[in-house]
Amino acid sequence: MLNKFICLSILLQFLLSSASAPPAPPSPPPPPCGLERNCGKVNESSAVCRYDAVNGCIRKYASKCHLEIAACKERTVYRDYSDVYCSMETFLCEESSTYERWTIFFGYAKD
Repeated sequence: MLNKFICLSILLQFLLSSASAPPAPPSPPPPPCGLERNCGKVNESSAVCRYDAVNGCIRKYASKCHLEIAACKERTVYRDYSDVYCSMETFLCEESSTYERWTIFFGYAKD
């Protein structure tokens, strides 16, 4: 009987000690993302595009620097990008809320 009591008390002590373990230290904040003004001069030939699988469209960025800033803000890495994607203008993502308002007015529904 005494052995059972000792075993139960050891088990209870173990459970209580593991339940009150100190919390893990907080992870350090991620490094800040770059600024667009640091990307330098851009023109139409410096544009790069990537396929946005979530929205099913092509996202266009002014340069690779702008693409990397967007990836940093999303906490991801965009590996599949190219200037060739930019030639698929009919598949570019729509960013304007004005476009949405006019398409509703004219009866066009996005798929």
